[in-house]
Amino acid sequence: MLTSVEIKKSAIKHNLGQIKKIIGPKVRLMVIVKSNAYGHGLIEMAKLMIKSGVNWLGVINDQEALILRQANIKQPIFILSFWDKDELPKIINKIYNCDFPVYTLKQAKFLSRLGKKINVHLKIDTGTSRIGIKPEEAIDFIKKIKKLPNLNLRGIFTHYAASENKNQSFTNAQTKKFTEVIKKSEEHGIKIKLKHAACSAAAIVNPPTRFNLIRVGIAGYGLWPSPDIKNLAKKINIQPALTWKTKIIQIKELSAGISIGYDRTYKTKKKTKIAVLPIGYWDGYDRRLSGRADVLISGQRCPVRGRVCMNLTMVEISKLKDVRVGDEVVLLGRQGK
Repeated sequence: MLTSVEIKKSAIKHNLGQIKKIIGPKVRLMVIVKSNAYGHGLIEMAKLMIKSGVNWLGVINDQEALILRQANIKQPIFILSFWDKDELPKIINKIYNCDFPVYTLKQAKFLSRLGKKINVHLKIDTGTSRIGIKPEEAIDFIKKIKKLPNLNLRGIFTHYAASENKNQSFTNAQTKKFTEVIKKSEEHGIKIKLKHAACSAAAIVNPPTRFNLIRVGIAGYGLWPSPDIKNLAKKINIQPALTWKTKIIQIKELSAGISIGYDRTYKTKKKTKIAVLPIGYWDGYDRRLSGRADVLISGQRCPVRGRVCMNLTMVEISKLKDVRVGDEVVLLGRQGK
C-alpha cells in the first residue's frame, strides 16, 4: 500500500488517561467520534475508547449511531445535533440506548409519537447562535417536554463559542447562563440528571464548565484545541495519535527555469531534484497546501512545489542524499527528530 493512515493506540489511551486525571472520578467522560472519529476511523476508535473506559460516545446524527450499533457497540450514545425524521422510524429499534437532542417542540413531539421510551437532552443556546433554544425560553420548554408521553428528559447541554481562547470571559458568561437555567428548573421541581457543556478546551482549562459530564473531541486524538489552550494547560500532556504516510513513486532532476505542475505556479531557480508522490486533493491532501506545506523525508522537511493535483503532489528533495523511489514520506505526523 502506497498511502496509509496509522493510529497509535497507546497515544489514544494516554490522552484519555490524562483527561480523566484532571476531571476526577465524579465527572463522566463522553468522547466524540463524529465525522469518522475526526478521520481516525469511527468503529475502530469507538471500540478503543470503550476499552479505555469512556462512559459515552458522541455522534453527529442517527446514521452514525446506526453504524456503531450494527458493529455491535453497546456503549451509551448521544446524538449531538440532528437526525433524519424520514429514516428514524425505520431504525429507531436498532439504535437502542441512544439519547437524542431536542431544541424545538416539533422535534420533541415527533420523538414522542414514535411510541418508544426515548431519553432526550435539551440544547440551550447560550451564545454560539447555532442549534438550541434561548435561556429565557427554557423553563416553559421544559414544562412542555415533561408533559409529552414516552420522553424522559435525561440531560441538558450547551456549546461554547470561544473556549479555545486565552480570555475565558465569554465562556464564563455562557456558563453563568447555563447554570441559571439549571437552577431555575430545579426551583420548579425539575431535576435533570446529566448536565454537559465542556468540550476539550473548556474541560482542560476551565473547571466550572465540567458539570457532571464532559464532551472531549480533538484532545482525545492528541491535538491541542489551540495554542492558547496548550499554553494554559499545566497538568496535562497529550500525544498525537495519527500519522499519514505515503511513498515516493518517481524522482527526477530539473534544470533551472522549468515550471512544475498546473498553471506553472512554480519555476525552478537552479538545478532542482523533485519527488512525485501518489497523493492529491481527491485523497484529502488539500489543494490549498500548494506551495505552502512541507512533507518529511529522511527526517527532513521538503517543500511542496507547484499545485497539488487531484492524485499527485510534487516536493523538492534537492538537499537530500540517497533518496530512492519507495522511500517513506510523512504527510502528517513525525519522522526522526
